[in-house]
Amino acid sequence: MRRLYITVISSLVLFTFLFIASFVYLDRLKRKTYHYVVNSGGRNIGTIRIDRFATEDKLIYKAILNMPFAPQYTEYRSRLNLDHKYNLESYTKERIANKVADVLYLENFKNTASFVSKFQSRFACVDNIPLKRNTFIFEEDSPVTFLPLIENYNFTKGRSQGFNALIPSPWFSMPPKKRFVVLTSIKDEYLKIGRRKIKTENLILKIRDYPQASIWVAKSDKALIKLENPSQGLSITRTFEPIILKAKEYQPQPEGFSQKDVIVKSKAVELGGTLSGPAGNGPFPAVLLISGQGPNDRRYQGLFSSLAAFLAKNGYYVLSLDKRGIGSSTGNLASTALSDEIDDAYAAFNYLASQPVIDPKKIFLIGHGKGAYYAMRVAVKNTAPRGLVLLAPSVNMSAGTRSKIEAISSLASKAGWSEEYLKLSIRTIEETAAKATTLEGDWAYILGKKCFLKDIREELAENPMDTIKQIKTPVLILQGGRDEEASVKTASLIDAALEDSGNKNHSLTYYAYLGTFLGEPVSDGIHQTYYTLDREVLENIKNWLNNNLDEAAVANTLNQTAAAAERQ
Repeated sequence: MRRLYITVISSLVLFTFLFIASFVYLDRLKRKTYHYVVNSGGRNIGTIRIDRFATEDKLIYKAILNMPFAPQYTEYRSRLNLDHKYNLESYTKERIANKVADVLYLENFKNTASFVSKFQSRFACVDNIPLKRNTFIFEEDSPVTFLPLIENYNFTKGRSQGFNALIPSPWFSMPPKKRFVVLTSIKDEYLKIGRRKIKTENLILKIRDYPQASIWVAKSDKALIKLENPSQGLSITRTFEPIILKAKEYQPQPEGFSQKDVIVKSKAVELGGTLSGPAGNGPFPAVLLISGQGPNDRRYQGLFSSLAAFLAKNGYYVLSLDKRGIGSSTGNLASTALSDEIDDAYAAFNYLASQPVIDPKKIFLIGHGKGAYYAMRVAVKNTAPRGLVLLAPSVNMSAGTRSKIEAISSLASKAGWSEEYLKLSIRTIEETAAKATTLEGDWAYILGKKCFLKDIREELAENPMDTIKQIKTPVLILQGGRDEEASVKTASLIDAALEDSGNKNHSLTYYAYLGTFLGEPVSDGIHQTYYTLDREVLENIKNWLNNNLDEAAVANTLNQTAAAAERQ
């Protein structure tokens, strides 16, 4: 009898084990996880985790890309939903910086796509993009979008095989592009990945107007093993286990000047910032740094850190701030309108003017990108600024949507866009403006995403020319010739408008070899990539500031700075 009990119990245990094991096995079939490492210039700069889920009627791909060494956006999250026949249902992509997420969403209904994106306090949208059947989502640096293509490539047939694809724009304000992706198998090749030697099939990936890339797929299970994009010096390789990468924030050491954290009150919001300056009793001249759009902290990707350190060593107090909802600032960046940005800059100016060590009649404003326009608005609102320095100004020079459409048309001509994509881009601008101006309230749901309307609504009502014509203070404009974010022509248009308005103290300098940050990025494998202003640019700014102070003020500043340096 005892043997019977033992046999029954053993059988139950074995049955239970097999039952659980079967579920584990089936779950593994339904869910697969892949780990990759991103390498650029021989250095690991990021990691990727991809999860693939298969249900009875859906295929779901999720990806997390961590880029700790990137200058601003350090994390990307993607979700791709397909039906069981690989037809696109939806695609979501988030990019995250300073804990603020921008969201891009694509939805397909009966081969007609709709698009909406939310970035900072703005949005863009367009409906009724006609698609062909079996259209895939594809991004050249996103392995998660390669997997459905590979799974649909007929390896038995080989040779060249094409796929219709929708490629999201890296600019969240722009609609996706239609492209035809061609995969061509060229050879079998063994790759050594860690301690493993894997037999792979090497394929070439070609898209019109895109650089050629190479991919390697495992012969055993058709898993993506490696992706190379030689034109970008980028490779993405499977690791079979997670890798953790960490980067430090770069901050110049306060040698020869002091730093302290401050709080600036702007109506109901408190803005955290750093006040840098020389030793001495003053009164000293001061500079307010105003960053452009985006989830920017007071360092502004290193640009403001290096500028503040340089100016503080040369006798100026310098204030830089975290945007609303960033760092130690309260508020919410996603609901920050143009008027709020101007209010914050104005409050920061008044804060500087209230400091006993600062001469309130000798405060300069330095604005970068859209921050240049905020600086101009403050100068008009308050005639006290001693002068303005506009770095790579990003300003729509006319009211309404006309300026944007003209800028897009000019860009399309230079980049060789198709007529179809130009029309789609213009329609995106028009539909976005229509929703911002006709929907009621400051918020609205578009394709299920909550979008802030007020910022775009206020910008459409602006006429920058009216602001520029009212500026009577001295203005210095510095523009990089290789700027990929702002129109290079904007600087010359502002300069001409100042001349026409009767402002005789203005100048414009181009630096043909510099980009939008007027300096080169520093990637040392230790710190998050940061920018430092070009030395010639720094000297130009310092000399211009000094030239717009009276001689007594310059002498007093230099004497106090030299005395402080001797004491240290």
